[in-house]
Amino acid sequence: MTHPKVAMTTPDTEAQVVFVGYNAAYLRAIDGSVARGSVVVLEEPDIIRKRGLQDAAARFDCLERIVPVSYQQSAGALDLAADLEARRPVAAVVPGLEYAVPAAAALAEKLGLPGATEQAAQALRDKVRLREACDAGGVRNPRWREIHGPADLLDFAGDGPVVVKPANRQASVGVQLLDTVDAASAAEAWERTSSAAEYEQVPDRHLTWRFLAEERLRGPEFSVEALVRQGEIIFHNVTAKTVIPGPYPVELGHLLPAPLDRDAQAAFEGAMRALVAATGYRTGILHAEWILTDSGPTLVECAGRCPGDYLIDLNDLAYGTRIRLTLIDLLAGRPVTLPRTARQTSAIRFLAAEPGTVTQVAGTDAALALPGVEAAEVDVEAGQEVRAWASSWDRAGHVIATGPDADTTRRRVLAADAAVRITTGPRASTD
Repeated sequence: MTHPKVAMTTPDTEAQVVFVGYNAAYLRAIDGSVARGSVVVLEEPDIIRKRGLQDAAARFDCLERIVPVSYQQSAGALDLAADLEARRPVAAVVPGLEYAVPAAAALAEKLGLPGATEQAAQALRDKVRLREACDAGGVRNPRWREIHGPADLLDFAGDGPVVVKPANRQASVGVQLLDTVDAASAAEAWERTSSAAEYEQVPDRHLTWRFLAEERLRGPEFSVEALVRQGEIIFHNVTAKTVIPGPYPVELGHLLPAPLDRDAQAAFEGAMRALVAATGYRTGILHAEWILTDSGPTLVECAGRCPGDYLIDLNDLAYGTRIRLTLIDLLAGRPVTLPRTARQTSAIRFLAAEPGTVTQVAGTDAALALPGVEAAEVDVEAGQEVRAWASSWDRAGHVIATGPDADTTRRRVLAADAAVRITTGPRASTD
């Protein structure tokens, strides 16, 4: 996918944009549209090492340097505020990753820049705090409870159904759907959820994780991507989501704008306004996930950073926007102009394969040749292992398509999905 280059409306070309957390997709999207060397990334030393980011500044013209600092469940980034400002004025602080949201908000506050506010960011990073704030603010929640072990889960769930999840992780890591619950299944679910790991995404030092159980809701799933300025929603899109069946609710695809009637659209708009008010969110981007029940939109969770799953790219394709650049302008306090309606629809489908060792990948060129297909990318190659999906990290690639309406776009993205073939065989021996 290509977009025209758009220059940021930076009044001071010497100003820098500080990202908390390294996000290659974000940097790739803005490279060439912001001043050379105008971006500084703060990243955990362990993550720099694990992800091989020591030379990352050479990969993007816009990136001046990566500064090692502790920010996950740490106030270490705040200690850099004076040094950052002393080198060059800071125009904006952007949360690059889910785990960076509180640190980015706190750093922006310390520098006197627009942002989520530290209080709102803390709620968005901890589903227990988010549930408490939403209960108090009139946002529709499922029945829920913080849990500390299998006994708490069993006591809350009865015989089910129930959702078990970490309160402060990401990418559906550790999330499980249980149809029935007994002592054995509660113990197994607790072990899987509490032991969920993300080696490259977190530092090696001890971090504190919290967990909760929730009523399992029934209904179609949606997300809302919204840009917010000083507590007012200035852009929003509703996305229809498809989730795989089974115990792990990993997303299989997205379609946007969701084909909704006027009443449902108004219900999501009202729910988002209530969510912004309940959390005290001020300026930035929100990605809220909802289930549309018979009572209306009910909150699943909400993030205070750019969503994953290529949702920003899908929004840009549908609306003709450059949301990543717009977000920087918002966080710098600059005026922005955004469309009210989409000019087309867009969709993504994530690629799956039978678990095992990849023997062949084929069909990406055929998929790209189909009408409306914008991307077909496979993230695995021959010799790599493919696992059954338990989180978003297990998906094997994706295809993206656009079209004039939802039905056309859905057909196009499914055709592209069918064109790509990932063949697997028995897993290789570990001897």
